[in-house]
Amino acid sequence: MMILFTSDLDRTLIYSQRMMESFPPVTETVVVEHKAEKAMSMMTQATASLLQQIHQQTIFVPVTTRALHQYKRIHFISDMCPAFAITSNGGTILEKGQPSEKWTKTLCRRIEDSSIPREDLLKHFQSIKSDTWLQRSLYIDDLFYVHHVDLETLPHVELQAMIQEFDTYGWYVLLQGEKLYFMPKVLTKEAAIEYMKEFCTYDVHIAAGDSIMDYGMLAMADLAFTPNHGDLKDKQPKVLQNTTYSAYNGEAFTKDLLDMVLQMTSQQTIV
Repeated sequence: MMILFTSDLDRTLIYSQRMMESFPPVTETVVVEHKAEKAMSMMTQATASLLQQIHQQTIFVPVTTRALHQYKRIHFISDMCPAFAITSNGGTILEKGQPSEKWTKTLCRRIEDSSIPREDLLKHFQSIKSDTWLQRSLYIDDLFYVHHVDLETLPHVELQAMIQEFDTYGWYVLLQGEKLYFMPKVLTKEAAIEYMKEFCTYDVHIAAGDSIMDYGMLAMADLAFTPNHGDLKDKQPKVLQNTTYSAYNGEAFTKDLLDMVLQMTSQQTIV
């Protein structure tokens, strides 16, 4: 049975040093991402080996909100050169390591048709932002904004007002930790996956992710998995019947997930 396995990366397959310390693994860790020679993300030897097997036996598609250059830093995964990879929250589809121009054009049309231009967005944001809570802003791959904010000084009332106002402009506003995302509403992981699936032949779609940004991807899959340490179980619009809400945290979740995916590759019937 051929499996399509779409998975988020950070806090689903790979972990920061801080996360590894929060949920200590039982086997040795390996560094899978460097930034200027500094170790940034890790897996364990066990999960790294399992993921290599999955890459060989399934259609493994890494799916991340990271910018393209940040994805490429994860050398362990990018060096696999999966048939497809999705970065920038669905903004870029890589086919054997190269961006799909067709998807880029399709997405640009969708964004133009459904949301106000970036310049207008900035004008509205300039009128409401405050230096008391806004620390710095990043524009990711010419697609969306990530604003780093001070949670203690960002008023809840102002946040809710922004969410409602920009929704009418076709932009999605989401607070994840200390990051405030402004994204065109059509820029989603699931939209990119839906497009990519036209070029895949598979029997079962399995998805995994830890955050509300993964909700649509999990909802569209035949089977889905989310870790106990994630926020999906708390923020989702409704409980997904196709999803296993794992009791495991950190690398223990990842190992359990990858073991299950590998076991399913040997099954002869469609789940």
